[in-house]
Amino acid sequence: MIFYYTNIYLKNHMKTIKHVIIHIYLYILFTLFFVSGGLAMFVLAPLYKMAFAPRTPYRELKILRIWAHVYKVMWRNISDKRYRDMYPSKLTDPPKFSNDSRYVRIKESWSGAADNCDDCPESCCKQYKCPMLDSDGRRCLGYGSIYFGYLFCGRYPENQSQMDLYECPKWEVRPEND
Repeated sequence: MIFYYTNIYLKNHMKTIKHVIIHIYLYILFTLFFVSGGLAMFVLAPLYKMAFAPRTPYRELKILRIWAHVYKVMWRNISDKRYRDMYPSKLTDPPKFSNDSRYVRIKESWSGAADNCDDCPESCCKQYKCPMLDSDGRRCLGYGSIYFGYLFCGRYPENQSQMDLYECPKWEVRPEND
């Protein structure tokens, strides 16, 4: 009986350790990128591709636009405390690939698909000119990647500040008594 509980305890801690290691991996990639002036992205291309777009062929990636985008996101995170506070993430947080329906819901006025924002003219991806959108602007090339799940995209929307920033017409914060 003790072995059973010890085993569950260890499994939970191993998951937490895994999340910490992945966060540290991302922070190391960002640090190398920033310190090297972006050259690390070219020298360590397979590591960056694994983190940002593991299932996308190199020919579909817009490397220079991604390079500029990473700098923009990093600079915004460093220089804008309000933006940084919109995306709270601890080292031990597991990845998220969709929103949490306990906290947000789709607005009644939303007429698009429930499972994506493909045709939304106000799409945060389009507003931010995300280089991870394919040439048609309909599919995220980084969906399912480590970056997507552990950092910004997979954590959207989590709070009203994020929805206000992108003027999102799809999501709203779920009332507490709902």
